[in-house]
Amino acid sequence: MNFSKRIYLTTAFGVFVTSVAYAADPREAGGFKLGSSFEAAQQHALGQGWELVPTSENLPGQWVVEGTNLSLFVCNGVVSSVHEKLEGDFEEFVTLVFSMQLKFGKPDIQILSLSSGIGDISTIDARFDKGDGGATVQLQSLGGGRAFSVNHWMEIECQ
Repeated sequence: MNFSKRIYLTTAFGVFVTSVAYAADPREAGGFKLGSSFEAAQQHALGQGWELVPTSENLPGQWVVEGTNLSLFVCNGVVSSVHEKLEGDFEEFVTLVFSMQLKFGKPDIQILSLSSGIGDISTIDARFDKGDGGATVQLQSLGGGRAFSVNHWMEIECQ
């Protein structure tokens, strides 16, 4: 098999695996459904053996899902955002962005880099907007440590 065919097959396989790995409905990150009630989110968490814990009394609506890498934002009693910390680095970030691009179209990408007293801070955000919400995939580097996450959100006006 020549080199170009091998690259093509490897790329095709990578796209297939990525599509399968991230084929879950983005409105159901961790099984939490955007637009569902807070009570439904609590029931789902209990059914999984997780606990919803408020992040802080100074941050109303922010909940950590203990036992997972998930957090929720609840507005007007409705789950309006699900944030998930993911394992991986630049390659996994690019893979997720590419697979979401196939499904949702081209993202708005923003890159920020600055120096601070604690070291260099760099962020790459890929934002996918849909009519009623969207998703943001983010890769951050803070002084050499990296964080990779995705946030699924819906448009809602909080009261």
